[in-house]
Amino acid sequence: MTTKPTIETVLERLISFENRINDRFDGFESRINDSFNRFESRVNDRFEKMDERFDRMDERFDRMDERMDNLEKEIHSVVSLAHSTQVEVVSLRGDIKELRSKNNKSTS
Repeated sequence: MTTKPTIETVLERLISFENRINDRFDGFESRINDSFNRFESRVNDRFEKMDERFDRMDERFDRMDERMDNLEKEIHSVVSLAHSTQVEVVSLRGDIKELRSKNNKSTS
């Protein structure tokens, strides 16, 4: 004749089994959370590096804008100087023509 376990023994075994399952799930959950945290940390690090790169690119574009503004000012200055030189040359031509015509009249 085989003895059957008492209800208390069965309940203890079920509780023990449930505790082992809960411990295993807690362990899985902990490992998954750790993996997600490591993944999130790596992703955040990469985004920070990308932000740094974009910041450096923004700085370079700002410097390029400044250089273009300075170049534009310098070109405008050269154009202005060329225009005023052209006006002076035209004026000198007129003066030279006038002197030649006076000189020609006086020698004739």
